[in-house]
Amino acid sequence: GFVTAGKVRHLGLSNFLGWQLERAVQTAERNAWAPVISLQPQYSLLDRNIEFEILPLCIDRGIGTLPWSPLGGGWLTGKYRPDARPTGATRLGEDPGRGVEAYHLRNVDRTWEVLRVVDEIAANRGVSMSQVALNWVRSRPTVGSVLLGCRTTEQLADNLAALEWKLTDEETEALDSVSAPGLPSYPYGFLAGGAGMDVWDELHTKGPS
Repeated sequence: GFVTAGKVRHLGLSNFLGWQLERAVQTAERNAWAPVISLQPQYSLLDRNIEFEILPLCIDRGIGTLPWSPLGGGWLTGKYRPDARPTGATRLGEDPGRGVEAYHLRNVDRTWEVLRVVDEIAANRGVSMSQVALNWVRSRPTVGSVLLGCRTTEQLADNLAALEWKLTDEETEALDSVSAPGLPSYPYGFLAGGAGMDVWDELHTKGPS
């Protein structure tokens, strides 16, 4: 294939379901093909759903992740408000109904609670909210890098400054707690803490089921 021909160095996938990723890994193993080494999933403080199955699978299989939308489509920068529909030259200003980041989908109490904690940490640190959110996601298991969606050099410089400091354990715990997605009662809540699912202890602060 492309790998043996030297046209591709390594194989990575994006936006796969857990069973699809495992099937791809097993298919490569059975045929002695180049292994899948990375996955590009959506992952941020506002969307931690890959922690139910996909991230544990990546941990088990040694697959690195390269999260897209680490700032939740701009939400985690603090630029949006609960009482003002976005306008102007921003992602949602140009298209408020934009996919999973749509204003009507994320304008909910949980979002504003997460943003409140992000803002508190940013203010205490004297950094931007973006840097707080990026520091959280880059510290998660399997994350090798993050995909930035900067529009300006100023935004890029600010995002890269997140590499110059790290969250404390207390700050991480506060972010984990407020953003915890909670385990749906079945099968995730039913199996949590057993049936080989102990990896969840590393990923979740227990939230409402």
